[in-house]
Amino acid sequence: MTDPSRPEDHNPYAPPPAGEPAVPPAAAPQEGPPPAYQPPQYPAAQTPSYPAAQPPQHPGAAYPGAPGVGPQSAPPAAKNSAKASSIISLVAGAVSIFLLPYIAGIVGIGTGVTAIRMNTAAKNSGSGFSGAYTGMAIGGIVLGALGIVLKLVLDIALR
Repeated sequence: MTDPSRPEDHNPYAPPPAGEPAVPPAAAPQEGPPPAYQPPQYPAAQTPSYPAAQPPQHPGAAYPGAPGVGPQSAPPAAKNSAKASSIISLVAGAVSIFLLPYIAGIVGIGTGVTAIRMNTAAKNSGSGFSGAYTGMAIGGIVLGALGIVLKLVLDIALR
């Protein structure tokens, strides 16, 4: 059991023993009024000296975040990326085996070549290169050519 005379043994959640006040006595009031509020004192502000203003080196330098101006702005995105061209090539090549072999085959081959060129340009510039897109483009070219060849073979065989 705990000894109430020792503060380290006192459980703050237990009710006080009989005869003790429930609320501890208030602290003795301080003598005199509280000190008045003193705002903090800051050192005098110094005016920084800037070099003489120079005209901007390129148009739009005054507005670095403005689109289409300044060296940090990226060129506008191409309408068709290597990713989209690769996917279109693969789908069109696969479709050329079953439906519209000449049209879909030509689309598959054309977009596949375009995707490979875009991916090569991205690789040379050091941005956004992925070998998966090149693989899809090659697959689209092969499937497109296969669809056209199968159509020609079937036309000749069924004469």
